[in-house]
Amino acid sequence: MSVSNIKDILSSRRRMVAAAAWMLVLVAALSAATYAWFSNSRYTNVTPVAHTVSDEGADLQIGLSANGPWDTTATLAAADKTLYPISTADLSRFWRGTFQNAAGITTDYADCTARLDDYALSGTLYLKGSDSALNVYLYQGQMSVTNDPQLLAALRLGLVITTQSGTQTHIFTCDDLGNTSGATSRRTTAQDGVVVAPGVSGWTYTADPARAISAYSMDGTGDTPAARAGATPICTLAANEVASVRYVVYMEGCDANCIDEAQARDVVLQLAFAAAKA
Repeated sequence: MSVSNIKDILSSRRRMVAAAAWMLVLVAALSAATYAWFSNSRYTNVTPVAHTVSDEGADLQIGLSANGPWDTTATLAAADKTLYPISTADLSRFWRGTFQNAAGITTDYADCTARLDDYALSGTLYLKGSDSALNVYLYQGQMSVTNDPQLLAALRLGLVITTQSGTQTHIFTCDDLGNTSGATSRRTTAQDGVVVAPGVSGWTYTADPARAISAYSMDGTGDTPAARAGATPICTLAANEVASVRYVVYMEGCDANCIDEAQARDVVLQLAFAAAKA
């Protein structure tokens, strides 16, 4: 074989290796774009239940229909779900990351509101008041979402409550429902303390509206809740009023705790509400 032919073969092999390396880089880039915040999907086993408790002389009940039947406990629809990181500022529009740069910072988002059930756990329950007006709170002592500190720090609980007086929207962090001291953090957004919201040209960042569950909860762990100083009710029910409560449990992708370490964890959802006379 001539020297010229050997050089041609070596040159061809170099081009093939270069092409293969370029394809590898391209595949890696496409994978990053596909998975956005996570490099893999996260599987969850969700067991949702909910119940209510009331202080002396009050009677708060729960149901799965606006017409009842009513009780103090309700088993929400079971869900074999896979939760994926999304972001929202108001529970009306939801966004998923579509691309991360080499530093792991998400640089673009797409509206995924129409496909929310593919990313989050959501449903609707109903609360019914008694013969007198009631202030309704969360009941932290009987709530749970997960035992894993990393996932706990990344999760959000959203509530959209509709009563005769209007609609109230709440977004809560879940840190108060366990111990998050073992959670690690890594920034995946260009700014700290933000979530994604609609913008003039598609999307923008806005301040994270999530609040602590403890600030909207009554004290106690059993069936006799007590008032918590300074706590704010999530809604007020007129006598015998029925309120609809849409709940959304999701992973806030802009949270610095919403990283790979939060994957492959179980969610066991238990919602609890407490009431006191208004």
